[in-house]
Amino acid sequence: MIAPIRILLVDDHFVARTGLHSIIDAHPRMQIVADAHNGREAIELHRKHQPDVTIMDLRMPGLSGFEAIAAIRSEFPSARIVVLSNYEGSEDVHRALEAGAMGYLVKSTGGEELLEAIEAVHRGRKYMPASLATMLAKRSNVDPLTEREMEVLRLLARGQSNREIASELSIAENTVRIHVAHILQKLAVEDRTQAVILAFQRGIVHLE
Repeated sequence: MIAPIRILLVDDHFVARTGLHSIIDAHPRMQIVADAHNGREAIELHRKHQPDVTIMDLRMPGLSGFEAIAAIRSEFPSARIVVLSNYEGSEDVHRALEAGAMGYLVKSTGGEELLEAIEAVHRGRKYMPASLATMLAKRSNVDPLTEREMEVLRLLARGQSNREIASELSIAENTVRIHVAHILQKLAVEDRTQAVILAFQRGIVHLE
């Protein structure tokens, strides 16, 4: 008899976990061994159960999915993790893969594709829908923002002025202007408003 694929679910929303249970429990070769409600619990339950595959949300209170993935992979380098998130920007996908995820799906994904992703990752293959793979490929052709430019862009998205950004980051206002100019150039936009819109689209910043 073939052993079932043992799965850890990580999502802070009860309805989301219930939906995942209804899909996975109906599969004869898959078994959910534990449910985690946040990133810290995910690490503890992964350590306890050492599942074959972990289904991980990204947006959770406290420790984010990104941080939980990195922590689990640090302790268990062979851990196989599939992200299932509402975030679908290229920056989110990139960060999740950089942290160690082997698959990435958005929550609008159908049950059949979710099961396909679980089986693929369990076999050691990476899994991502073609639309996300194409978006990620386009991102790789763009000059990446530096960490400081990312900080400035996130503060721009909060509606802060150059002076306010300079104060918060403890840098000169002229330095902020230079960062903003670099951001506009790299994102190929004409003004701050367009930069902020694009940042939301790519997942560099999120509406909280």
